[in-house]
Amino acid sequence: MQHNDRPDRNTYTVADLLGDASFQQWVLHQEGPWQEWTIAHPEQATVVETARQLLLQIRFVNHVPADIAAEQSLNRFKAAVANLQEPSRTSNIRHLFRFRQAAVWTGLIICAGVIARYTWSGLLAPQRIQTAFGEIKQVLLPDGSQVILQANSELRYKRSWNKQQREVWLKGEAYFRVHPDKTHPVAGFVVHSNDADVTVLGTEFDLKQRRHQTSVFLKSGKIRIDFHQPKAPGIILQPGDLVTYDALQQQVSSTQTDSTYSSWVHGKLTLNNAPLSEIIQILENNYGEKIIVNDKKLLEKRIEGIIYLESKADILFILSNVLDIQISKQNDTMYFSNRK
Repeated sequence: MQHNDRPDRNTYTVADLLGDASFQQWVLHQEGPWQEWTIAHPEQATVVETARQLLLQIRFVNHVPADIAAEQSLNRFKAAVANLQEPSRTSNIRHLFRFRQAAVWTGLIICAGVIARYTWSGLLAPQRIQTAFGEIKQVLLPDGSQVILQANSELRYKRSWNKQQREVWLKGEAYFRVHPDKTHPVAGFVVHSNDADVTVLGTEFDLKQRRHQTSVFLKSGKIRIDFHQPKAPGIILQPGDLVTYDALQQQVSSTQTDSTYSSWVHGKLTLNNAPLSEIIQILENNYGEKIIVNDKKLLEKRIEGIIYLESKADILFILSNVLDIQISKQNDTMYFSNRK
């Protein structure tokens, strides 16, 4: 593969990745085509993560002086200062040269320390991924887990994870495919939201936190939800469980559903007798629309079927014709009303 080109193979070795400039750019700056490639090739997750960690370590080590070198430089500096006297002009020049040489070494040590500090801080600094209205992103986490981030959402996580904990912070909605940590099976995977923490060990689930409601749907595996409200007890979910927590009412409800709940991951909404009020919430949350319904009875109208999410205009066209309603827009507000 040529440097800076898109990945053109299905399989790479660690050595291949370490020598590829575009892969290095992706590891250090999260830029380039490797994000999509790693998601499309989960079988290469271990190789990618090994190469990624090696690059991060190499980058850090290159900026950190060895302890012996630092001590030797400091000794040279002390010796140069001790030898500063007031002899002949020639001696002064020689001592001044030594002093300058020691100062240069000291400056290099200080610079190396500063660079190392900021490099290390960069590794510990959180990575922030955001989506705009109507935008969906795929994210590969440091352990190989995959996240599909819904529109108008934000995901934060540390660039480098330790052996004890894997954590992310979510605002909005995301679908998670958690990669089991076979090397360190005790390491949990925790998703933090405003009102709850979800702890998982190798599973697929959908977490949505919008306004005052938090909803969690478990497709496979096993997870535990710990609500921040002390009165709401922790709950262990089984596949097919959908748990919703209302922060205003401080109430938890549970029901059973299927994977169509997360059909947005595949670019569509699968509606099963869904009321218009539910679809309006989706338009407001994911597309940033402000919607006013002139007749509240319209909210009770229901729709069943599949709506593809490629175009907001298509969604509105389907709603208008299937539900027989008039949709208009004035300034930044959209109005739903009965047809005249």
